[in-house]
Amino acid sequence: MDKKINGLVVSDILYNELNKYLLQKDIVPRVVDISIGDDFGGQMYAKMKEKKITDKTLIDFISVHFNEMKIEELEEYIKRINLDKSITGMMIQLPLPSNLRGEERRLLDMINPDIDVDGLTSLSMGKLSVLDVSLIPCTALGIETLLKSYDVTLEGKKVAIINRSNIVGKPLAHLMLRNNATPIICHSKTSNLSEVTSDCDIVVAALNKQEFITADYIKKDAVVIDVGVHKNKEGKTVGDVDFLDVYPKASLITPPTGAVGPMTICMLAYNCAKSVYGQEVDDVLEQGIRKVKKIIKEKNRNL
Repeated sequence: MDKKINGLVVSDILYNELNKYLLQKDIVPRVVDISIGDDFGGQMYAKMKEKKITDKTLIDFISVHFNEMKIEELEEYIKRINLDKSITGMMIQLPLPSNLRGEERRLLDMINPDIDVDGLTSLSMGKLSVLDVSLIPCTALGIETLLKSYDVTLEGKKVAIINRSNIVGKPLAHLMLRNNATPIICHSKTSNLSEVTSDCDIVVAALNKQEFITADYIKKDAVVIDVGVHKNKEGKTVGDVDFLDVYPKASLITPPTGAVGPMTICMLAYNCAKSVYGQEVDDVLEQGIRKVKKIIKEKNRNL
């Protein structure tokens, strides 16, 4: 059995399912992604989102970049998009530049929650916390979808989530709860981190520390999900997990590239559709997951 979790394969199948669904619909989702400033990582991610969603789906995904913007200008722009009936989704690329960062929460909450495809407004996050229908932050949803696609049993499992952000840690904890898992949120102040994580069946590393998680942090046969992306001294892409050290001990593990990243963008595409068509898009996703499971099982049988 191949231990590596392949998010590229999973996302390609899910994109196909989404497109088959959208071909039957009258309205094509039209989404505006707002980015501001010169943050290199943010700009690269904005370009990746636009290219992938435009290439892989029927969605009209529009990236709008401003070199600089006053807060009053951004407020007016958000209001204008909210009122534009042709726009079905809106998101703001984070991090915001320094002159806007202190107003991040207020600015996000100006987005109409019905078109909040990033799932980051307070209302969207509040709905998720009570397990109500909502648009869910894409990285957290992507991780849940990867685990389901690889037929990882979540019910009754201990899940260490090394992150407490609104983008990953908190929403993922709620998703694990809805699957009857036991999430344990860890962070920079957690004492004896390795003792906590090595007692867990699933470990999600999103601590932004290059190759910090070694085999000592992992229980034998645990599932390991690595959210971190870094360049090491040799210019090679690595994650928060020391992949070569952890691989022999894990039952399943994401490589530093081609796993969580592609799934995050794929789930954004599903959220773009869900902002138009609601809960029925969840059924499309579940159908896609069932198809992925069959393909992975068949592949493992032939190894």
